Amino acid sequence: MKNARIIFIKGAVETLEFFSLQLAKALRTQGVETWFWDMRAPLSSREDFLEWKDYERTILLTFNFIGLSGESQFQSGQTSLWEEHGVCVFCIMVDHPMYYYKPLQAGVKNLTLICIDRDHQSFVSRYYPQYGKVYFLPLAGTMLPEEPLPLGDRNIDVIFTGNYVPPEHLTPHIQHMDEESRRFYFDIIEDLIQHPSRPMEQELIARLTEEFPRITREETLSCLHSMIFIDLYVRSWFRREIICALAEEGIPVTVIGKDWEKAGCRCPEHLILAGQKDSLACLKAMGQSKISVNVMPWFKNGAHDRIFNGMLQGCAVVTDSSAYLDEIFCSGTDFVAYRLEHYREISGKVRRLLECPREAESIARAGYEKAGKGHSWADRALTFLDIIDSKGSNKYSNLN
Repeated sequence: MKNARIIFIKGAVETLEFFSLQLAKALRTQGVETWFWDMRAPLSSREDFLEWKDYERTILLTFNFIGLSGESQFQSGQTSLWEEHGVCVFCIMVDHPMYYYKPLQAGVKNLTLICIDRDHQSFVSRYYPQYGKVYFLPLAGTMLPEEPLPLGDRNIDVIFTGNYVPPEHLTPHIQHMDEESRRFYFDIIEDLIQHPSRPMEQELIARLTEEFPRITREETLSCLHSMIFIDLYVRSWFRREIICALAEEGIPVTVIGKDWEKAGCRCPEHLILAGQKDSLACLKAMGQSKISVNVMPWFKNGAHDRIFNGMLQGCAVVTDSSAYLDEIFCSGTDFVAYRLEHYREISGKVRRLLECPREAESIARAGYEKAGKGHSWADRALTFLDIIDSKGSNKYSNLN
């Protein structure tokens, strides 16, 4: 394994680049060689890549099909550089697989798929069996070198990191549809808002089957891809409602992310808009915050990195939970859970933590210790090495 060379890609999406940097750093401590293809410097990256003679020990680890979606800098004639040189590829999907319908249909060779939610994992195993075993690797957090400050020394009461997407930015997804189809979509949206514990794929597939009893597997996958508007809309609706509910209860919330000035909050004076910042700046701001609020992007059997990041910066984390989170953490001890069905109760939970600093400090300390023992990118790097080992082919055994 230590003879492996693992390629990462940077220069596309800042957050995914940050994840890659953390994984690469951890892998190097395990004696694994890592290298970055910089999409902002494609010519020099390509030249360096083509100088190698030992591709048999090389693995590409990418996110969201970056480098696998026909980008010209990764192509060689009618095929990709990875395929031409026999590079094995691992792709981590950080959104629901329905977002990646086209690259999944394309059938990238030597590809192993990794999901961050076990429901996503089950979906891919069911609908894309041609890829073989699908692996589960949840997102993780990053610990800064500085010791976390005591909550009493922090100058931010409540923080949320994440963009707001106004409805008018989403409606272009459905402008081409007829009125009946739009009503169908918004009927599903209303159902999900009323029953937010339902996994997205289960709800959408059930509605499609009810509407079109003879729908085929291929038609289902194509329709699901066209329904990502529903996922985006519901996510954004809850994000706005929860953050604005806190502000409207008089709780100041520092928000890092774009477009929150468009949220239409009734008490905007309690939203402290910090604008969009990079991953490191978000972590540093969490390190100055007493409470980190999270709204899950409809992960019902996984976790978002905001949860682990908040814990590893020593915050008391308040989030909606999931089956996976309930396995690894204990609400009331390691974090504070709320239910989307009763999302307005979050204000009382956050206010209690602000008014009971010892309780908040206890939860922050427990979360910090628990996340630090198994939920950093260093831990995920070790799991990834186990995934490579578990493939069990001669290709990978040669890397040991």
